[in-house]
Amino acid sequence: MFDPFPIDKSAVGPEDVNRSIETIREALRESEERYRQLVQALPAAVYSCDAQGYITFYNDAAASLWGRSPEIGKDQWCGSWKIFKTDGSPLPLDECPMAVALQEQTAVTGAEIIVERPDGTRRFIQPFPQPVFNSEGRFIGATNLLVDITDSKVSEEQSAYLAAIINSSDDAIVSKTLNGIVTSWNKSAERIFGYTAAEMVGQPITRIIPPERLEEEPEILRRISAGARIDHFETQRVTKDGRLLDISVTISPIINKAGKIIGASKIARDITSQRQAERALREKEEKFTNMLEQIIRERTHELVLLNSRLQKSNHDLEQFAYIASHDLQEPLRKILTFSELIADNESTLTEEQLRYLQKIRASARQMAALIKDVLHYSRLTAHNDQHAPTDLHGLFDEVLAEFDLMIEQTSATVHVQPLPVIRGIPTQIKQLFRNLLSNSMKFSDRPPVINVQAHTEDGHTTITFRDNGIGFEQVYADKIFHIFNRLNNRGKYNGTGVGLALCKKIVENHQGSIRAESAPGKGSTFYIRLPLG
Repeated sequence: MFDPFPIDKSAVGPEDVNRSIETIREALRESEERYRQLVQALPAAVYSCDAQGYITFYNDAAASLWGRSPEIGKDQWCGSWKIFKTDGSPLPLDECPMAVALQEQTAVTGAEIIVERPDGTRRFIQPFPQPVFNSEGRFIGATNLLVDITDSKVSEEQSAYLAAIINSSDDAIVSKTLNGIVTSWNKSAERIFGYTAAEMVGQPITRIIPPERLEEEPEILRRISAGARIDHFETQRVTKDGRLLDISVTISPIINKAGKIIGASKIARDITSQRQAERALREKEEKFTNMLEQIIRERTHELVLLNSRLQKSNHDLEQFAYIASHDLQEPLRKILTFSELIADNESTLTEEQLRYLQKIRASARQMAALIKDVLHYSRLTAHNDQHAPTDLHGLFDEVLAEFDLMIEQTSATVHVQPLPVIRGIPTQIKQLFRNLLSNSMKFSDRPPVINVQAHTEDGHTTITFRDNGIGFEQVYADKIFHIFNRLNNRGKYNGTGVGLALCKKIVENHQGSIRAESAPGKGSTFYIRLPLG
């Protein structure tokens, strides 16, 4: 056997030899301890196994990487909790790189594995197992250096994902230095601007900027150098074949690990089609607006003419109604006067002549009442009266006073609850109450009972006017408000067919509404809705 420290035993005694051997052993122990301390202090994970694969040593970095402390001489091949291949499938311990190196007594390089700690976290590892031989060349085990490449793996994956996103984006994604020199140019940039990456990388970005917009670039670089981000900046850029594009640009500073701004990343979206569509839409809108304005002007002119004609027609109609009514009243007065003179000499008349005379006088009175109502209706159409605060309750009391005699003759009973104050035309409101009261007393075959009340809500008051008269079929609820429409026999019930039409016109003059509910023999209810102000 080779002796690294030969001793001439003939020159020394046995005690001297023993002392020399002990000195050598002490030196070896110190050397081994220094080696252990050196390996223990290494930031890289290192461990060793004997020829059978049992762990004989590991440093703190290895225990930290594994997440556990294996038992010396018991754990075999590796101190990891579990080992996986890079595809995620389990890797048996006796097939791990260290086991292969021990079994084949050769170094293993280029391998990658995944180790799982007891807490479930995983790390990507690149092992470097090396076989160990003693001074005589006999194989005695192996050492293994474990390099944690997780961060670089994650960085590679992130870079791959980022590259895939950049290459698959429909937007042009470009990076440049703070001097405006292009450093990257994706596929969409090639498609949008027409330049290949080989043509643009290393060239100034001003190559795609129109001359009239060159002043934008220094300002963009100044803001990026200051750490600012530019969002959705709309501008124009020129393509390789000279086409001018509308684009929306978002530019962000590129910052290195040291926190220093080293360039800019730009995302450019071609919005030319969108802007062209917007311009076309605006042109259509302008054309349509001009056409609409022309139509409105023409229709307004027509309406002005029609309104003027209508006003003249209404004026002529009012004049005609007034004159006709006035001219009709004079002959009627004469008919009534002469019929009364004839009646004074009734002793000279036969019974048949008296009957004819009574019919003449009744018809004349009916005609006079009709003329009077027509005059009222024509005056309401003009409604030139001014609105003023109007006490509905006070006006109703005044109308009741006017109807004292009729109330006594018909034995009528009128119940009225408090009515509000509104802005209205007092003379017209009184006429409304007169017509409704007269209608209830007139169309009744028993002593009339009339109930009047009001309910105020949402800036309006609804007056309910309910009676116990003869009523009518509900299908005629609209017809009763038409002028000259009568539902009952004139011989039995007096009326001109104008009263409720007057009520409707008065309510409409106050921007209100009127409706009726009824049934034969069950009376009628009128609902008058009027604004308070």
